[in-house]
Amino acid sequence: MFPKRIRQEPRLLGLTLAITAISGANFFSVLLFWPTQSYNVYGHDPVGVGIRNISLGFSVLAGACLNLALLTYLKGHIRTMMLVSCIFMTAGGGAMAALRVDNLWLVYVVLTIACLGIGGIVVPASIITTIICPDDIIATVTALTLAIRVLGGALGYAIYYNVFLNRFIYNATKVYLIPVAYAKLNITNPKILAAIVGYTGEGLLEEMKTLPGVNTEAKYQALVYAGRLTYAASYPVVYYVSIAFGVVATICSCFLGDISKYMDDHVAVGM
Repeated sequence: MFPKRIRQEPRLLGLTLAITAISGANFFSVLLFWPTQSYNVYGHDPVGVGIRNISLGFSVLAGACLNLALLTYLKGHIRTMMLVSCIFMTAGGGAMAALRVDNLWLVYVVLTIACLGIGGIVVPASIITTIICPDDIIATVTALTLAIRVLGGALGYAIYYNVFLNRFIYNATKVYLIPVAYAKLNITNPKILAAIVGYTGEGLLEEMKTLPGVNTEAKYQALVYAGRLTYAASYPVVYYVSIAFGVVATICSCFLGDISKYMDDHVAVGM
């Protein structure tokens, strides 16, 4: 599937693919966790959720366009460009661990920084691999890059989800949700307590109003707020883990070489 000629620049190709896989993992941490965090921590209003996710898509797009322009302007001197993007991705993603229920304003700052870095890696890295490979296997190396990114994202998501789930269960049962239901609502039935955790985890908050003991709006709002605190305390561990991935990508970017000899304006295929 992947001929040996693809390794025209083996060190550069290997480092670029490693950065691609890691950026895929960090991209998934933001792409798959932030929308649910926006919903579970900051409210279920559809318009509000949409507004809080605008900076995600536009920042990724802006980061990709900026680095693609720099790739042309710098004539193949990619080390600094990729290093800065990795630092932005790592710092912004890690800083998302500081998000709480009462500091929504910080979301737009750290999410923009993280996504600028992610966008500056995911697309330019793919272009770099096509530049350094033989012209007749551009499609092959493009497919390889996309596959590596998805595999890295899948691995990252598996790790992120497991650490998040374990922290959510702990926070729900030991710190916020169950203690509030037990102390403020006097709910002691294990089945009802399990249902409260289940409904919170599935986002079925209206269903909690049907449970015995949740018979007033004040009690319902107390559980909803406890659920928000549970989620807010569970997401940071995901972003802490993403720092480890980002550090590896940053180290790899320090050893990237110069591809200026391949930036000669030649046309691979004339249509």
